Amino acid sequence: MNRFLATSFCVVMLVPPASLGDDSPPVRPDAPNAAAEPAAPLAAEPAAAPAAPAADGTVSVVVPAGSPPAAVPPTAGSPAVVPSAAPPPGPATMLIATAFEPVKRPAARGGGPAIDPAIYSRPLSLREAFERSGDRTRRLWIAQAYWKVSVAFASLAWAVDARERLETTGPGADPYDRSALDVAVASAAAAVSEAKADLIVAQQELSDLARLPVVEPPPWPVDRPLGTAYVTHFDAIFAQRLATGRVRAINRSLPLKQESLDARAKAVAAAESAVAAAEQDHARGKRPIEAVLAAHAAMATQRRQFLELVRGYNTDIAEYVMAVADFSVPDDRFAAMLIGSPSP
Repeated sequence: MNRFLATSFCVVMLVPPASLGDDSPPVRPDAPNAAAEPAAPLAAEPAAAPAAPAADGTVSVVVPAGSPPAAVPPTAGSPAVVPSAAPPPGPATMLIATAFEPVKRPAARGGGPAIDPAIYSRPLSLREAFERSGDRTRRLWIAQAYWKVSVAFASLAWAVDARERLETTGPGADPYDRSALDVAVASAAAAVSEAKADLIVAQQELSDLARLPVVEPPPWPVDRPLGTAYVTHFDAIFAQRLATGRVRAINRSLPLKQESLDARAKAVAAAESAVAAAEQDHARGKRPIEAVLAAHAAMATQRRQFLELVRGYNTDIAEYVMAVADFSVPDDRFAAMLIGSPSP
């Protein structure tokens, strides 16, 4: 029996569960967008803004911040979607919006670009990755690899940022300051190289899964991961079906992980402010170099943990969707269930 499920980004119709089978890809919990026609069993939605069906069969949903209001024409068996005002984005969403942008600023030293712009030469949407693969049984693998590459880009951008800030930090009068700063700069440079290596490996994994031609540049994921609350509609979907323990665990843990994302985003912002304050105080001779290095270490830790959470949160969502969406669900609709706002 069909159920209409209203979400913040799409109106969806309940479909039979997918049968993953014994040969399904293993799931690792740790594993910006062309407009996709929103019709799927679930999608991201701010929990505080539930949708309500109107008398004419339309459904009012919350659209992402910054998205222009638009009426989505109804498809067969689906009511029209009438967008309403979006709530303000949370800390995690705001941080993701900046952390996952391409790095365009010049390097602090050397005059060249901070990151080779060629790594952004092959934009790849999540929808295209699914379609290029041509195998819907791979969609969970592809989604996990996609967010892995996306996080690797953000990690590289932050590693470059940390190196540049340390390179522009002046040593104090104490000779020890120069040595301590040299250690930190060399360590930051090593972190940049390591981040580049991790990105290359992740890009190759995604290229292989999406079956991209070897002559193409490595992919750059343009769809951003979600940082908002995700409504699973678990009770409605599994009212007359048995859910596995893993699916139940994902449903119960997603709200807590989203809360952690917002809290960790606040911690990242506070750590960045602490670094700026420590650098200014050190330049005025009010703090030793150790204070600056400690602040940088704390910032790196918070950034790393935030990215780990982003990846885990979004791969859990992909696993949940894979468990409830039938393979007959088109790739564009499947992708629309995993991202907040598809982009071209």
